Amino acid sequence: MNINKVFRSLIVILLTGLALFSSCKKDDIKSPSELYAEELDMLERFKETATYDSLFNPETMLVIDSSETTGRYQGLVYAQLEKGSGDTVLLGKRVGIRYRMYYILDSVGAEEPFIVLVSSNETSTDPIVYTVGQPNPTAGIYVGVDLGVRFMNCYGKSRMLFPSTIGGNDYVSRIVEAHITYMGR
Repeated sequence: MNINKVFRSLIVILLTGLALFSSCKKDDIKSPSELYAEELDMLERFKETATYDSLFNPETMLVIDSSETTGRYQGLVYAQLEKGSGDTVLLGKRVGIRYRMYYILDSVGAEEPFIVLVSSNETSTDPIVYTVGQPNPTAGIYVGVDLGVRFMNCYGKSRMLFPSTIGGNDYVSRIVEAHITYMGR
């Protein structure tokens, strides 16, 4: 076995691998600001759909849209479905919530963004109980949900839309339908 032949073969293999590696696309990796900009663009396109109009119709329900403002409610769109017969929810109160959470998604070939149900506790024996003002993302109580709950009354129902900045910080906007079933004194 000729050592020069082995050495030349090894050099050719290394150079080929280096050429292939350097030709790989580096544009596939996006920065967090690019991902967030894409999320906001998709959210704006979603707001132009018939689905959005049917979920957040200002003629049939109270709708608060803070998506154009800054501050703690930035991005929250809140729709009151039923006012509720109980007291107004206040900071520091323990509340029980039944919910359905949807992701707003887009895919190749889809004409427009769409929603997909990803979780619900409507059929569980107990609601999620948490203290208003202390979001618990591991239990599904994101900052956006916590902010929306503050507009509610006990036994009320609402729908909230919010970007990932007050959601899961994962570049996926969410819609949450919440029903307050309990409020401590």
